[in-house]
Amino acid sequence: MENITVNKEFHELHFDSIQALRGLAALFVVFQHVRFLNFGAFGVDIFFCISGFMIMFTTEKSTKYFFRKRLVRILPLYYLMTLGTYLSLLLFPSMFQQTRHDFSYLVKSLLFIPFDIGSGAIQPLVRIGWTINCEMLFYLLFFIAFHISMKYRGLICSAFLVILVGMVQIFAPAISSWQSPIGNVLSPFLIFYGDPVMLEFLFGILAYYLLRYLYRRHTLHPVSRTVSLVSAVCIPVIFCLLAYFTPRINVIGFLRLPQWGLPALLLLILAFLAGLRLSMPRFFVQLGNISYSLYLVHYYPVMFLDRVVFDFSTLSVLSVVGLIVSVVISIVLAYLCWILIERKFTGWLRRILLR
Repeated sequence: MENITVNKEFHELHFDSIQALRGLAALFVVFQHVRFLNFGAFGVDIFFCISGFMIMFTTEKSTKYFFRKRLVRILPLYYLMTLGTYLSLLLFPSMFQQTRHDFSYLVKSLLFIPFDIGSGAIQPLVRIGWTINCEMLFYLLFFIAFHISMKYRGLICSAFLVILVGMVQIFAPAISSWQSPIGNVLSPFLIFYGDPVMLEFLFGILAYYLLRYLYRRHTLHPVSRTVSLVSAVCIPVIFCLLAYFTPRINVIGFLRLPQWGLPALLLLILAFLAGLRLSMPRFFVQLGNISYSLYLVHYYPVMFLDRVVFDFSTLSVLSVVGLIVSVVISIVLAYLCWILIERKFTGWLRRILLR
């Protein structure tokens, strides 16, 4: 969205400012995995909020091929990373501290079935891919919701999520104690998908209705440039506050919603307001374009540089140099993945599967 004029209908808009916010969120997730920084996990909450908003936005005019589009968008890179991780486990098992190669892990990861990967962590082979699992369940529930009622799809999907999380949290002790072959599968499945973080997609759905209302007000009473400037200034301030308080707060369970979820919603609103009058820096917009690739590919180069070349355990000149090198390498790799997989290969799949 770039200095929006008021002669466009809401669903004709292009959100450069929200794309830039997505890029910032991805960059902070990279920071999360640099040990001497160890902040930025809240970038995931921003992703979930944006995802809820964009799914509502893109389905307003058409839901044709909805689930097929999401699979084409998500699966190629995620499957490539998953297969690459499994192959690495077979060839270089010493590189992995907790995970071991197990064919059932590969199958469950590809099918988005949560499992205990080691030390009680319920994650797929690509550990940061846990968010992809959350996204896929959200897409499935949303798919069911709009088949029940297109008009009330957001409300129905929200109800599904609230019921799922509520029931799992109420019966969590009983679920955790299941000791049977079926229980060994269902227990991690329900505990994972019943985590309160799933409710952050609701913030994105709420944002859709709120931002649509704000834009309609904007068409009647245009937002001033001052409001957009103040909104833009507030965004880095909130990121800095989130980064500062991250090591000092507990975001387990429902605590994550007010401490990271609501700030993510606020950031989405501010990005929207900033984009009404301001043009976004092209670097951050492009960073948003490659954010999915950046999110999935950064983890291994950062871990490799930490263990083999730089030591990210403490702040030092060497670790700062390593941070810069890690960010540059991650962005370059993400850009290549975006070009080769997200654009070329996915574009080829779209031509075949979505015509």
